[in-house]
Amino acid sequence: MADPAYFPPPHSSRIGTSDVEQLESQTRSLRSVDYQYGGGACRDAVVVRIYWAQQLLAAEASDTVRARLLSAVADLHNLAGWTSFDCGQVGAAYHHFDRALDLARHDEDLTTNIVYRRGRVHLHHGAPGDALAYFQRGAFAPLASSIMYLNEAWAYARQTRSAEALRALGKAKDSFAAADLTHTPDWARFHDETDLSAMTGTIHAELGDTRLAIPALTSAIEGFGPAMARSRTFCLITLASCHFLEGDLDEGRAVGTRAVNAAEELRSERVWDRLRPMVQTAATRGVSLR
Repeated sequence: MADPAYFPPPHSSRIGTSDVEQLESQTRSLRSVDYQYGGGACRDAVVVRIYWAQQLLAAEASDTVRARLLSAVADLHNLAGWTSFDCGQVGAAYHHFDRALDLARHDEDLTTNIVYRRGRVHLHHGAPGDALAYFQRGAFAPLASSIMYLNEAWAYARQTRSAEALRALGKAKDSFAAADLTHTPDWARFHDETDLSAMTGTIHAELGDTRLAIPALTSAIEGFGPAMARSRTFCLITLASCHFLEGDLDEGRAVGTRAVNAAEELRSERVWDRLRPMVQTAATRGVSLR
């Protein structure tokens, strides 16, 4: 794996495929750091890389290389926006997402991913209606459609619109079943069967259906490896909340303690935003997770 902290200066006024591949490789490495350790572990490195990427944009290139470069730089801004969001820097997140959208006009799949991530900022900060406007933009590729439908379902669930949430969840599962997982772009590789299970459990939990949420979340926790530590932590938080809602204080304490321990290993403000309500729920039931 390439060192995410290293980036060479452009070596000439004209660039080729190898220069773009270098940028893509670095972005891929940094995205892996984000998934495993949180946005705070790599955001600065992502932002610094944008300086080099801007120099590449100023260089000469063939039309084919130029199109690929625009997507690569857009995805770097996409990652900068996502890691900024994870660090609690919402203004910076919007700036980078807007820049990413501007650069990715020619790339429908990447544009869909950027729109989805921008919508997630609204959803996280208590504006599911605004989030829906992004999630309902639609997508052409089945895998991208699955991601959008899942988040649409989550936003509906936040609004306690059960019928719409379950309908969107069904569409997400159908789209996932139709997706070709052998040719998945880097920015969508997180969405596999484990992520589908995690989102399914999260949506059912949001709707208050712990009977369906608990097995889906448990399956996701078992499926996520160390490389997806943050996603696994989110599932632990939601699963603990489900156990507390069911009155199973012993299991809630056990899972909740695992969630707190996992959160302490991450550099993610978003994780702590999601953790605090669960800890408060535990406290109201006389359970301390410290």
